Amino acid sequence: MKLSRWLFVGVCALMLLVVIDPARPALAQPPSPAPPTSTTPASLAISTMFSPLDVPQRKTMGLLQRNFLEMAGGDEGELEVALVIDGTNSMSAELAGVRGSIDRMLDDLRRFRKGQVRASIVVYRDYGSPSGEVSIVLPTFTADKAAIDKAVESLHPESGEPFFHELPDVGLHTAITQLPWSDSPDVVKWIMLFADAPPYSVTFRDAKYPGAHRRFTNELLVSLARKRGIQINCILCTSSDDNVQPYQQVVDQTREFMSELASQSSGVMLDLSYPAIQTALIEAGKRPEIQYAKLDPINAFDLAAARRQEDPVAATDASPAAATNVSIAVVPHEPLEGIRFDPDRSSVQVATAIRHRFASLPGVRVVSTIDIQRQLRRLRAEGMTHTQAIRGLAGRLRADYVVWGSVAPQTQQVQTAAYRRRDGEAVIQVAFDGDYGQVANVILTAASKDPSRDPILARLANHAMGSATKAMLQSPIAETAATSSELLAALEALEQSLAFAGDSDESIELLKTAEASARAAVEAEPRNPLGHWLLSNVAFNQAMRDYQRGALDEAKARMSQMKSSLRRAYRNRSTIEATSLSEEIAGDYALLVDRNVEDAITQYKLLVDPAMPPASQLRGHWMLAGVYAGDWGVPDSFANLKESRRHVIEILANWPDSPEGKQLKQWLRWDEASGQTEHDYLPTIHVQMSKWDEV
Repeated sequence: MKLSRWLFVGVCALMLLVVIDPARPALAQPPSPAPPTSTTPASLAISTMFSPLDVPQRKTMGLLQRNFLEMAGGDEGELEVALVIDGTNSMSAELAGVRGSIDRMLDDLRRFRKGQVRASIVVYRDYGSPSGEVSIVLPTFTADKAAIDKAVESLHPESGEPFFHELPDVGLHTAITQLPWSDSPDVVKWIMLFADAPPYSVTFRDAKYPGAHRRFTNELLVSLARKRGIQINCILCTSSDDNVQPYQQVVDQTREFMSELASQSSGVMLDLSYPAIQTALIEAGKRPEIQYAKLDPINAFDLAAARRQEDPVAATDASPAAATNVSIAVVPHEPLEGIRFDPDRSSVQVATAIRHRFASLPGVRVVSTIDIQRQLRRLRAEGMTHTQAIRGLAGRLRADYVVWGSVAPQTQQVQTAAYRRRDGEAVIQVAFDGDYGQVANVILTAASKDPSRDPILARLANHAMGSATKAMLQSPIAETAATSSELLAALEALEQSLAFAGDSDESIELLKTAEASARAAVEAEPRNPLGHWLLSNVAFNQAMRDYQRGALDEAKARMSQMKSSLRRAYRNRSTIEATSLSEEIAGDYALLVDRNVEDAITQYKLLVDPAMPPASQLRGHWMLAGVYAGDWGVPDSFANLKESRRHVIEILANWPDSPEGKQLKQWLRWDEASGQTEHDYLPTIHVQMSKWDEV
């Protein structure tokens, strides 16, 4: 899973699409949370633990936080949550972070929960603290924001005695036994313990400090919690700088104490003592404030009603469009056992060119490079033979055909074939010497000349060759082979960058490769719209990465570059033979440069026509979902959450495994078992970016 990433690429770029988050804060939703006032691990954890968008994707953090998300979502009942907080001096920095982030955490919970969320606050300290060992700062469970804020503001650290161990057992016992928990079994009850130190050992005694001893055992606390139906969730916080040594000496005890309480009460523990987790939180904390919009829940019946039937075998000559419900995987043209995916390799660029052309045909879905790479790796590990590998690859990718072959090292002549999934037979075999962009045309021409070899491909070919797509198939990608190679390298590098986290070294290097190749192409051919389109995509991805890490000046500069390249692509779009790509460019130009929302909607509606390529339809639904939800700074007069929800359903129903479908499932917390969304708020990430002026 990658860090929340957004791609700004059209159908020409192999279905690498803009992930627009369909959201708008002004539309029927709770107020947007303020950003945390502290960047301590505790404040960052609180700010992200119940946010599907903000969950860090690093494995060490993601697994823990997904537990919190799973615990929070999908429940109709009301929630009572008692915040039990260590108020000693060692928690000075973390206490400030907790104080500044509680509002945000509660707002995230309210988005998750169908019922009301009420909070209470208990602060415990140590023996000898001026304000006593424990205080019930907020004695009732309330949803009143003002009352919660007032209680939170009263949290201040105090010193105690005799040393680092403290009284979390007293704080927990007070919360369990003295707070007015509801007796209703329909009310969910949580304790969230924030602490950096363990309780005293059961054997510790010191005559000088008679109150410094263990008051309540774990067994008793768990027993009392279970009787009330309370889950104990624990956050092991970091300690102040002057307590590093004692903190490290007892952190294992703290971890054991919290782990036992959480596991035995069906709660969750988050351990902030690990540097890897702290780093992941800091990365997540750099992200700008996120706003949300609420959609009505979506369930399996909604998806079934929108799902389209795709059965290429059932296609008839009378319905040529139906014959194009075909999925095709195009593999780099070199021996299967040693395939590499370097964008500058001829064998890879042949596959990129074929995939690029097929993706522009109505009804044809192409499999992404990343999925092919992943499945090939598994097949090689299993030691499959050539025939088994081709059939196995088609089956695992759910591709009707696998296109694969070779490129002669000296002559660069292409030998390629289309292998059928059901029997692994090479139903079309061709040889070609020339611009790689013509190979798809050669394959389809061969299929149309011998319909007996494969009727489905023949119908696809006849439909393509007899329509407006014929000119697109026959047109070159660029004026020269060298420029064509640069464009194909940029396309491939851009797609592969999707496989990695946006801030990863791999993603950064692939985007640099894409940028260099696309820039070389437009320097050679200044009027090439595909080159400028690719540059706009690269700049957008780089801007999003900068935006996510809080580097706003760099992000603004990248967005300026994106708009400049988009303008050039728009001015030269008349030379593009693919109607779908031309419409995409016009829509994005209207929305992002001209700021003409009405024209943008008109263009995106053209893309969702069933006669358009599936990649274009996906793009259209995605953009319309965002526009109708009010993203990109769209005026409220265009917002229509019902329409936004309809386009989201189209994506989930018909493109569930696309990057966009997977992102929506994460944001909405789609539950496969129940067949419904558990989190009905979608994040808005482009509102601030849309307000930036050119720099």
